[in-house]
Amino acid sequence: MNEHLRPDILGRLRTRDAEERARTAQQLCSQVTDSEAIERHGEQNPLYVELNTRLVKLLNPSSDILDRLSGMAILLALVEVDSLEDKQKFRITQQTKTQLAGSEMAISNEAVAIYKKLIEKRWASVMSSVETEVNRCLEWLGSERNEVRRMTALRVIEVLCNNNLVSLHSYLTKFFATLSNLLRDQRSEIRVAAAHTLGACMGLIPMSERNVRNPGLNFLYEELQRNFQMASVEGYHGALLVSQELLQNGGMYMQSHFGQVCDMALKLKEYRDPIVHKAAIALLPVLARYSPQEFTRVNTGSSESMMGRACNYLITLSRTSDRDRAAAFLALGNIAQYCSTEYRSFLEPTTRAIRDALIQRAKMRIPPAEADETVTAVLQTIATLATAMGPALTRYLRDILDLMFTAGLSQALCDSLLVLEREVSQLQPAIQGRLLDMVSIILVGVPFRPSQQSLDDLEQRMGTMSMHYTTAQNGHRSGAAANGNSANGASSRDAYAGSVSDSTSLVVRAANNIHVTNDTLVLALRTLRIFDFSEENLSEFVRNEILRYLTNSSAAVRKEAIHTVSHIVMADPLYRSMAGAGVEVASEVVQRLVSAA
Repeated sequence: MNEHLRPDILGRLRTRDAEERARTAQQLCSQVTDSEAIERHGEQNPLYVELNTRLVKLLNPSSDILDRLSGMAILLALVEVDSLEDKQKFRITQQTKTQLAGSEMAISNEAVAIYKKLIEKRWASVMSSVETEVNRCLEWLGSERNEVRRMTALRVIEVLCNNNLVSLHSYLTKFFATLSNLLRDQRSEIRVAAAHTLGACMGLIPMSERNVRNPGLNFLYEELQRNFQMASVEGYHGALLVSQELLQNGGMYMQSHFGQVCDMALKLKEYRDPIVHKAAIALLPVLARYSPQEFTRVNTGSSESMMGRACNYLITLSRTSDRDRAAAFLALGNIAQYCSTEYRSFLEPTTRAIRDALIQRAKMRIPPAEADETVTAVLQTIATLATAMGPALTRYLRDILDLMFTAGLSQALCDSLLVLEREVSQLQPAIQGRLLDMVSIILVGVPFRPSQQSLDDLEQRMGTMSMHYTTAQNGHRSGAAANGNSANGASSRDAYAGSVSDSTSLVVRAANNIHVTNDTLVLALRTLRIFDFSEENLSEFVRNEILRYLTNSSAAVRKEAIHTVSHIVMADPLYRSMAGAGVEVASEVVQRLVSAA
């Protein structure tokens, strides 16, 4: 048995990639666990002793940030080791508490994540000191001016309250008083964190007691009114944040205050300060969720419901404000989800605003697949509308579907299209045809052509080859892309783009403009796997075009190619029946997989 930690794994710890760092730490801990399975040493395990020695050095305050982050990754991985003894658990708990008191936000974030794990596992070493930790957090919130410690204290209290520890009930009054003061803090980050923690604290109140007779909730509403009367940015923001938490976590308490909070949100929705303005917009769908009946009711003396006033404002905002367009669309989608029947009259103006936003982006010639908050929000809103409205959305989406692809292939697009396929099944053929074209252009260089055996045989007899299945020596981009050189592989795609007519669809033109990276290739391959393309037999496409990605220079691309190829072949009905071309394709795929292994 190797009694030393593997140096090749240790060398990978100092990386800025958090996922890679976590995987490396997990491998180190697995080495310790495997050695324990062979011969149990407990705390005297030489590998554990070596790991702990390195951990102490890494977590030293004088170490640089990468070393300390490496140490935190090891700590988090150690928490998941089942064979730890009490002394080892105590040491991990103490090391975590020490890091909670640090002054680096990145380290504190990791320490809070570890502390959350310890609480969830109910380790005796951490449960015995919960009240001590609470008192330390309250002290930091009351007098500490170190912003990192204050934020850490808020997150630790939130973690403790979310786990509904009985010992915390006696602290509720202190929590409410302390957090109410922080809701008027000059830093907006502190106000937001304090509001989230306040919502977690409300979870300690039994649901049956969350009503107008509860002294704690009455105190919070009085503070809300006090903040609003301050008529300052901090006061207005604090009032909106408390309102949202009371609506989400206060049970039936806000029923008697619903109208007042609606008036406050409408009053502040156009406030000059963007923080207050955005908080008011975010509150609108929360109100719709809390009481759809009240939100859609037209009150006496008013010509319009709260929903009507909110939706008309948000639709106008989505058309006129670049800064608030994303928030407006998300709010509209959520309102539609909670008030689906009443929202039907707003479907046409909403989808028209969505179409105009996508057209505007296309005119700006922003490169497809480039990060864009507005497009992400639009795609998410379309998915939410589909969930709320179902097939009723079909006729409004026919003009929008092509425009959705103009932003390029992205996870947001895939997520939205998956929802559309499920909720608006009439659009499935159109969605899949466009997706296959985009994915084929990314991976192959030309739009997808369904396999047509008779045509393929004719081309073979004539000694010609369809442009969909040309080889690398003929300028096909897939040869270069599959080998990891996307830039050089764009030649055939550019040639194809130059040969098409002006009537080329928006989808094809957008796909031709995508800058292909390894991440793009991974997403394109994954798209072939996560969508149900059972109506198209993709096995030939896999054999002719996708198999070459098994030898790509990127490990991530190779891994995704293996998953995609295996999935498509297994889904092939010809393969499942062990008949015809399915067996031939499967045989070749297996040979290539074995060669790539």
